[in-house]
Amino acid sequence: MTMARDSVNQWLAARVPGARLDDSGVAAVKRDEDTVVVVEVPTGSETCHLCALIAPLPEAAREAALLAALELNRFGRPLGGCWIAWENEIQMLTLCHNVHVPASDGIAFGNTLDNFMIALDEARGIFLRQEDSDDGMAATMADGMGMGMGIRG
Repeated sequence: MTMARDSVNQWLAARVPGARLDDSGVAAVKRDEDTVVVVEVPTGSETCHLCALIAPLPEAAREAALLAALELNRFGRPLGGCWIAWENEIQMLTLCHNVHVPASDGIAFGNTLDNFMIALDEARGIFLRQEDSDDGMAATMADGMGMGMGIRG
């Protein structure tokens, strides 16, 4: 185990009893039936990656959904520094965030997980509400950007 993996294991165990990275540096933290956050610390890395599924692209508005994802990635708003990525193997949008382990501690890691879950809920709301029409994505994006989570001072 590396120092980064040891630290993340301690933080995970404090958060979820029995949770720990496997031999490949990966753990799955389950919040509920619909939410699993993958926590990964690659071999030799000081970075902990967080990743969770958001939603598939809607059939009727794929291009609008991709443009919305790009817009949400702009400056990390309203996703609190997280970003949206495309997972081609499973055809899903995912939410991602990195934690520089040496600059973190158990409290900061717990807060990061909490904030990641909030951003995940926000992203899911944006992408899952717009399935009715092509115009729905633009309206949903406007709503999402105006929720007080936009520009921060």
